[in-house]
Amino acid sequence: MKESLLVATFILLILTGCAYRPIPVAAAYPITAQRKMQSAHHWDVLAKDLADRLKKTIDISFPNAVVKPPLFIKLTEKQEKIPFTKAFFNLLTSRLVQQGLIVMDSNAQFGDNLVIEYHVQVIQHKDRRLTYPPPGILTALGASVWMVDQAIRHWAYPEWSAIPFLLAGDLNSLVEYYLPGETNTEIVITTAVTMGQQYIFGDSRMYYVNDGDYDHYENPNKTYQVVNQ
Repeated sequence: MKESLLVATFILLILTGCAYRPIPVAAAYPITAQRKMQSAHHWDVLAKDLADRLKKTIDISFPNAVVKPPLFIKLTEKQEKIPFTKAFFNLLTSRLVQQGLIVMDSNAQFGDNLVIEYHVQVIQHKDRRLTYPPPGILTALGASVWMVDQAIRHWAYPEWSAIPFLLAGDLNSLVEYYLPGETNTEIVITTAVTMGQQYIFGDSRMYYVNDGDYDHYENPNKTYQVVNQ
């Protein structure tokens, strides 16, 4: 008995030593949600939300102004060649005008206008895990095998054992219907509004996009310079 206890203690000490890590243990962030852009309608949703928030910011920043400062949306030549940035210019213009704000055309001078600039950064992850097996999946799998075995051996109608699997399949389809799935490609859309050298408004949004749609948000012919360290 004593020998068995000593052996068990020795094995436990070995396992404890193997579990030691000289670096911090990786900890996951709390589960959060991030929207996924998959259509031009989603671009319009963003434009409307920005226009609504910008209208509120202008009302707060210029409460006594009889006429609110005009807006000028800055669109660069490079942005005109990218589907999202070109379309977003028109969508945001329409939404701002619908809010009753004055939007100047491209021939206007900056002057005392509020200048709107937006930029898109595409982030393509190369090495990350998108999914993890849910806790208890192996236990559920083992229990399912046992249930099927019991059904074949003892149930009068063993085909009923398929019902839980069908329900699980429907539940999985329901989850996929409402959750479009994560991708390895994300975009960061940053919008800033300035008057002279002062920032009046700032906003940054992160979205998932389909991996094959990255060229909607940046120039697909973009080249990168490799620098030797």
